[in-house]
Order: sequence, then structure tokens, then C-alpha cells
Amino acid sequence: MTQDLDGLTHARAVWDFTNGDARRFFDRVSLMKDTAQSFIGRGIAIDFVMLIHGPATQFVAKTHAGTKFEKAGCTTLPEIHALLAALAALGVRIEVCLIAMDRSLVTRENLIACAVVEDNVFLNSIALQNKGYACMQVD
Repeated sequence: MTQDLDGLTHARAVWDFTNGDARRFFDRVSLMKDTAQSFIGRGIAIDFVMLIHGPATQFVAKTHAGTKFEKAGCTTLPEIHALLAALAALGVRIEVCLIAMDRSLVTRENLIACAVVEDNVFLNSIALQNKGYACMQVD
């Protein structure tokens, strides 16, 4: 390992998720979780914010019934929800865009418990980057 982590006590990053492919989304969230656990295991505190918008909005819905994702055929929602809950348990803030929810017909009542609604996650992304958070675009 390089010496990049020397002296680092806190890692701040905003992770921007838009991908609507369930397999890829699960893989990338798993990598994010591994990254968080790696920092924590080295005694480095994390301050990670996960932004969910676009097609990725489907993965924070409890069910796709009545949403624009109803015909998506995602069979792995329970596994994805468990992974997101594990991230939240590590202290990761999971923020979903209200604009994307409205466009996708996902109601607040249909959100998983660990997701927080934000009016416009672009605002959050810009604000966090201006506060020194690394921007992690996740495709």
C-alpha cells in the first residue's frame, strides 16, 4: 500500500448513484461498503453520503408496484435493501432525490427506512464538494 493514507484521520466522500441495472448497482454498492469498512478497519473515520437519483431510485423503493419501475422485473430488491441497511449501519447517509421520486412515482411511504428524502441531490452534491468531500461518480 502506498503512503496515501498516512496521517489521514477522516475520509469524506459523496457517492453519486444513477445506474438502474440491479446487478451493477449491487456490485457498486458492495464496493462502496468494502471501501467504508477498509477505512474503518484502519482507524479512519468515514463521512460518506450516498446520493440516489435517476433510475437508481428504484432500489430505495420498498416495492415497484405503482411506480414507473413496475415492469422492471427486479427480483433482488430484498438483497439490495439489506445491503443499503448495512451501509446505513456503518454511518453512511443515503439520500434520495425528491425530483427523481416524483418522476418515478415513488412515494415517501414507499421508501426503505434508511433512505432520507432531499429536494434536489444536485444541490447536496455541489454543497458537499465545496466542503471538501471527494466526488465518487458511480456508473
